[in-house]
Amino acid sequence: MMAVMALAVTIGAGACDEGRSGGSVHDAIRRYFPEQYDKAVRVATCESGLDPRAVSPGGGNHGLFQINTVHRSRVASMGYSWSDIYDPYVNSRVARTIYNESGWAPWPYCGRR
Repeated sequence: MMAVMALAVTIGAGACDEGRSGGSVHDAIRRYFPEQYDKAVRVATCESGLDPRAVSPGGGNHGLFQINTVHRSRVASMGYSWSDIYDPYVNSRVARTIYNESGWAPWPYCGRR
């Protein structure tokens, strides 16, 4: 039983990695999706396992919400470099702008959860 609890604590700790902005992934999601917090956490968990440094196997999707490289110009227009996409606050902010335009449709599998 203790081993299971220790594993749960270890796994849970990874989900709270702090980004360069100094807060947890949950804080970042809460900041940009306050009214959609639970849903946004489910989507980010499905997309990246709440890993702000996640990269899809094909290399096209990055960070918490697995922002696709087609959004490079959006990221730049927001004043960020592409490498900033791994900051949970930047990723959540970019995800929110995408959500504001299209809802959860850009996350076709995870957005239905």
